Amino acid sequence: MFTDYLCGKSSRTIAFELNRKGVPGPQGAEWGPSTIHGNPKRGVGILNNELYVGRLVWNRLRYLKDPDTGKRVSRLNPESEWVILDVPELRIVDQDTWDAVKTRQQTLAYEPSAPARTSLTTVGDPGISSPV
Repeated sequence: MFTDYLCGKSSRTIAFELNRKGVPGPQGAEWGPSTIHGNPKRGVGILNNELYVGRLVWNRLRYLKDPDTGKRVSRLNPESEWVILDVPELRIVDQDTWDAVKTRQQTLAYEPSAPARTSLTTVGDPGISSPV
């Protein structure tokens, strides 16, 4: 998966190919793109699992029950509360590959831009004249 991702394949394409080949996904389900790309900030998803580079991280997330829906929701713990153990014997991805994947993820990351300043968003702004 790491190699395919670095060759330019999307997580959607990788998931599609794994399903086409009949490779069982997590818990026997089909592969989905989010299982592969996950969320880098939360450390979830195949491409973000630090265990592949020999780092075991505990207490990254906490789980709470939403009182309105009854559903379990995850919340990121402060990094100061994480417990990290180096386990180099479990490394299966070399550092250069890991770093290259992180670089590609940052390149593709969606960063919402600031809202455009238009007459609708600037009405009442003393520094901008209103269109009349």
